[in-house]
Amino acid sequence: MMAFTDYRFKPFINETLQDIGFVEETKVQKAVISRALIGENLVVESATGSGKTHAFLLPIMQQIDVTKPLVQALILSPTRELAMQLFEVASKFPKNNNDLDIRLAIGGTSREQEIKRFEMSQPHIVIGTVGRILDLAIATNVLKIYTSQIVVIDEADMVLDGRGLEEVDQVLAVIPKPQFMLFSATIPKAMRHFMNRYLEGVKEIVISEPQLTKATIEHLFIPTKAKNKEEVLILLLKIINPFLALIFVNKVEDVDFLAKFIATHGYQVGVIHGNLDDRVRRQTLKRIKDLRYQYVVASDIASRGIDIEGVSHVINFDLPLDVEFYVHRTGRTARFDMSGQAISLYDYDDKKYVNELKKKGLNPVFVKITSQGLEPTILKEGKPSGKIKQFEALVHAKTPMPKKVKPGYKKKRKEKILKEIRTLKREYVSNIYRKKKKYE
Repeated sequence: MMAFTDYRFKPFINETLQDIGFVEETKVQKAVISRALIGENLVVESATGSGKTHAFLLPIMQQIDVTKPLVQALILSPTRELAMQLFEVASKFPKNNNDLDIRLAIGGTSREQEIKRFEMSQPHIVIGTVGRILDLAIATNVLKIYTSQIVVIDEADMVLDGRGLEEVDQVLAVIPKPQFMLFSATIPKAMRHFMNRYLEGVKEIVISEPQLTKATIEHLFIPTKAKNKEEVLILLLKIINPFLALIFVNKVEDVDFLAKFIATHGYQVGVIHGNLDDRVRRQTLKRIKDLRYQYVVASDIASRGIDIEGVSHVINFDLPLDVEFYVHRTGRTARFDMSGQAISLYDYDDKKYVNELKKKGLNPVFVKITSQGLEPTILKEGKPSGKIKQFEALVHAKTPMPKKVKPGYKKKRKEKILKEIRTLKREYVSNIYRKKKKYE
């Protein structure tokens, strides 16, 4: 690996790197910086926590001409939280160069004040969400992004999801031929459409070592055996002592319920989900940063949309519906070569799911909770009974395809089917256990 001093960065960049203690580049920085400095368009597939933020910030800082009061770089982020965190990282550079102007453009802040500031002057770098950039640059035309020479899309698969592609098109319509840098944990179809439109023939950079196969993450699965999952979770919390644990559920409405349940057992617990208002969300993130919480119950927004440092444990109260989200969730721990544990509550109908994880290189370890801690156990799995298969067929038949197809219908239907199947199976297995106990 090269030392950052080998790049001959501007003095203020080297001073900032020294301030934050960066000496040698990471894999993604090695693959990106040299190419970015000569103006190449880049699509980078790299995991969270790989150092990608500085992989694009350093070339941007090197290429900015502070003598020109123009927007020279635009950085798009999928969420306000990520934009704020990017801005916080980028803001360390102006401390060593007072002429460098970097500004944040996100919802939840005073729009009127932002408009006045942009009317007075333009920043060199603007970091923001697509919605607010559209408002300031297109609707009101106070932010002059047409002078941008560099466009970065961070977590591009999220930015370009759904209507995001259409909105980004509107932003890029006023920027003639910028240098593009796209960073993403995955490259789905929507992102391919974008690449075909703007980046034909671009070279993709894939940084190996996906999160599932990280040697520093221990993947543990606890069979619940038809027991109440909330009670199993509390038993687990009694034997672990995490620095910070993220507890994931699949539905936003379950976040508050589970957090309150955990709190009744004497634990300090916070919540993060997409329905929190800005003030509460900022307050929660500050409390997490100040180590006020040992546990945080979260929806999947925290697996991609928020960067929380110091996560030692990830607990899947619910296994995510998509295997891809398992990667994103567990990727919150074991960052920057630290170790971590991913602990999942395993239900009797999760066998196919775990088999998919195995195909991707995961080595699951099944454990049981004892007074001594988590101990390895052998999972006894038989073939699904005829009764179980009947449940699955019954639920599928009772859940027909909607007459009018709406966005997201497949995911909602899948969630509904899985929930009903789980309920029927749990009742069935619970009855078997009750009968066994009756005759013991």
